[in-house]
Amino acid sequence: MPNLSKHPILRQIHELIAAIEVCGASPELTRAVCLASALYEPAEALVDSKVAFLDVTQEPPLDSDEAIERQIRASGADVAPRVTKEHIDSLVADLVIKTHHFPGTTSTMAVAALPDGYVVATGYSGCISPENFKAHIGIGIAADNAIAAARSKLWELEGYVLRASLHKPRAVYAGGIMASDAEFVGGSMTTSD
Repeated sequence: MPNLSKHPILRQIHELIAAIEVCGASPELTRAVCLASALYEPAEALVDSKVAFLDVTQEPPLDSDEAIERQIRASGADVAPRVTKEHIDSLVADLVIKTHHFPGTTSTMAVAALPDGYVVATGYSGCISPENFKAHIGIGIAADNAIAAARSKLWELEGYVLRASLHKPRAVYAGGIMASDAEFVGGSMTTSD
């Protein structure tokens, strides 16, 4: 008797056999019970192989840049300008990480900045029990958290820049203000209206 809890179909075969047996005894009913019983082995093998198949080849969830990139390319959604994983990877590789452990605490902060000093994101780590605190572990966790937050923020920022350049191709950035159809005279901006 197979393990009926593996899959509902195995339970259904068991119920089918029981329903046939209740009908009484005849050569036809005995043959039906034998045919239904013969379904156990191939059904259980199919259930086992399907479970093994799912465990081995199931696509990873879309929680990684690599998995998302594969899906984008496979679906043909990479024909127009877009921010790519490779671009974000190059920005992340250039991040400057600075960490600070606050003396007398188990708290560590990390700052992820672009090479020009622009702070993209911060990360934090803290240990509950001072007896368990190890500065190098706290620094590593805070830095990892800052890098993960920076990666996420860079997707957002680079997406904004690309969208702005596609929406207003002649736009320029001056002093933190996006100006289009503007002239710069003596360091100040004037519009052509």
